[in-house]
Amino acid sequence: MENPFKKVLHNEKLPEVIKKKVMSDIDLIKLTLDFTDLFAIKYPDAVNDILKSNKKK
Repeated sequence: MENPFKKVLHNEKLPEVIKKKVMSDIDLIKLTLDFTDLFAIKYPDAVNDILKSNKKK
């Protein structure tokens, strides 16, 4: 894969298409991390807390 940033000169502005692509990729990474956090950490912790509270009763 060719690096599009090597095509940009130091004096020029970054093309909007590349900015949108980079921001889209960052948003996708953030979304993936949020889902991972939700299902790998928060959901099991919530289930564990529910099961512990049921055992006490």
